[in-house]
Amino acid sequence: MKGPKTASRSSRVEPQASTSCVDLVLLGAIRFYRKDISPIGGNRCGFSPSCSAFGYRALSDYGATRGILMTGDRLMRCNIWKKPGPDYTLLPNGKLYDPPSRNLPPGR
Repeated sequence: MKGPKTASRSSRVEPQASTSCVDLVLLGAIRFYRKDISPIGGNRCGFSPSCSAFGYRALSDYGATRGILMTGDRLMRCNIWKKPGPDYTLLPNGKLYDPPSRNLPPGR
């Protein structure tokens, strides 16, 4: 006899929703930028994920302090002189792959 099927569990753990006021304000500011300001200029970021998506993910996953440091670092690296190399993988769409998980600040 077979027992009832058990629900399949996903191996990916979703981050918990932030309840910090600072996190909520920063994430709201990025959502506002992505919805209302970014479409005006079009898709200009040479990275994938875009700098705003990177910032949102960094703030969501690592909190305000590390998220701000990681986003600031990314914004300083986003320029016209960036080239593919050991730090960045060139994607077929011509963008450079640079996820937040590759850019953790020291101490993590």
